[in-house]
Amino acid sequence: MPRIRLTTYAKAAGCAAKACQKDLIHLLDRLPKFANPNLLFGYDAMSDAGVYALDEEWAIVQTVDVLTPIADDPYTFGSIAAANSLSDIYAMGAKPLTALNILSFPPNEIRPVVLREIIRGGSDKVKEASAVILGGHTIRDSEIKYGLAVTGIVKKNEIISNQNAQIGDVLVLTKPIGTGIIATALKQKAAPKRVVDIANKSMRKLNKTASILMKRLKANAATDVTGYGLLGHALNLAKASRVGLAIFAQTVPILPGARQLVQRGFFAGGSIDSFEFVKPYVKFGSNIDEITQKLLCDAQTSGGLLITINQNRVDKFIQLLHQNKIKDAKIIGKVIKEKVIYVN
Repeated sequence: MPRIRLTTYAKAAGCAAKACQKDLIHLLDRLPKFANPNLLFGYDAMSDAGVYALDEEWAIVQTVDVLTPIADDPYTFGSIAAANSLSDIYAMGAKPLTALNILSFPPNEIRPVVLREIIRGGSDKVKEASAVILGGHTIRDSEIKYGLAVTGIVKKNEIISNQNAQIGDVLVLTKPIGTGIIATALKQKAAPKRVVDIANKSMRKLNKTASILMKRLKANAATDVTGYGLLGHALNLAKASRVGLAIFAQTVPILPGARQLVQRGFFAGGSIDSFEFVKPYVKFGSNIDEITQKLLCDAQTSGGLLITINQNRVDKFIQLLHQNKIKDAKIIGKVIKEKVIYVN
């Protein structure tokens, strides 16, 4: 297959292309709500996925995520996009069952072999998740975009959402941050290959095992960290749970090279929007420089799970995560009563 740089077909890479939180909230606030006793989590809940009860025991979980290219290699991009789409299912403690492909592309510019590789990357990742692809939809577009609509299943009494963080819980993050910064540098041919390879490996990793373990250890709340950055998604969790958070910046795992790249000025436009949105809700300690603040707001693609768990179970949880090859998992903070986010 001829060499191609998919990121040249994207104005913004990956989840950095998402609408900013402020605009999304403004839009959703003005949409009609659905009154249905089986609707457990709708779009007004600002949760990771929608949940609809099937009967007294089971519910389906549904989500859709579509990305612009965040990797140059088609297969790699497809696998990252699929992992990102599946992540919302895992964040709710659910098991993915089926998926539908969504693919847009400029038809006269992209060869069919490239599109097949994108879909193959997504298909292999769906197989890794023990789910199946039923079909899909294509669209003529000036940009390449790919993702999945995913349906999962969960027992109603095992749903984990962003609404149940308890005061005193410990915050755990399962993947390092920095993918948005690295992707921004990649688009400009400024990211070292080793840095890109490590970021791609992280983004391709499913949150499947972390989801299984958080359920086993009875985590109280969770969300996945994607386009609004660590602080943006932490803010959503805090608001939904009516609590505050204290985040320990020095323990947040960061991808190699990300800090150096943001120091050189690489920072996605979507990340800037998130940075401005969270500022009124966050109190940064005097020791937190602007580089660190930007890292904490960096728009992630296929990021890790941000989980709150009882302090009596967190050591066991971290041990199990590390034993199951989730080596970057770290304790990064705690849940507090005061409704603010402290970063120190």
